[in-house]
Amino acid sequence: MQMIGIGKGNPKIGIVGCLHGNEKIGAEIIAAVKDIKLMPGSLVLIIANEEAMKEEKRFIDIDLNRCFPGDVNGNHEEKLAAAISKELEKCDYVIDIHSTTADTESFIVATKKEALVLAQAVPINKIVFIEPVIANGKSLIDNVQCGISIEFGNQEKAGAAKEIIITCLQRISKARKHSDAKKAVYSVYGAIKKGNADPALVNFQQTALDGETFYPVLFGEKEYREILCLKAKKSPIQP
Repeated sequence: MQMIGIGKGNPKIGIVGCLHGNEKIGAEIIAAVKDIKLMPGSLVLIIANEEAMKEEKRFIDIDLNRCFPGDVNGNHEEKLAAAISKELEKCDYVIDIHSTTADTESFIVATKKEALVLAQAVPINKIVFIEPVIANGKSLIDNVQCGISIEFGNQEKAGAAKEIIITCLQRISKARKHSDAKKAVYSVYGAIKKGNADPALVNFQQTALDGETFYPVLFGEKEYREILCLKAKKSPIQP
């Protein structure tokens, strides 16, 4: 794990990249923002699973984003999770950076209603809210004061992704109001398992299947071995 602390004071914002070693965009974004000085505010920048990055693997022992808050006496990822949790415990906000192999536009992930306010600072107009019945409580953002993940789509260029994060940091630091188009929340309530003859779906496009209408999320994600996609319902975000 590599940690860089920048500045002093509040708000204290944590940015975490590379929880998964095969998602390098987090390291690229952290390299781009490490010279930023927030006025006011401070940054905690973490490149998480360096060992998995070196081996070009998603993880060494287990999925790091499924073992928070960690265990100092556990396996590689459990120890990492414990160390990361300690570094982030005083952060007001945490942004966890990911990338997906799915053919999808970028979106924000939240698991707590309070995090929807933080999501408003991100210039991305789709929020995926993982309802408590689905969230397992073991992800990074489940275990911080106020955190979101950003899932960058496979078409998102690194330069554009960096600008999204920089804009977000500036808005949080200055508590700046913004005029993005109204965001929509896609609340995940279930998943479809893979079968022998799976349909071709389009992410975030309303779909009717087996008498049920829903919005597919993360259809085509190669790391989902058994899941075809997540199922979500759509609603406008509350102001």
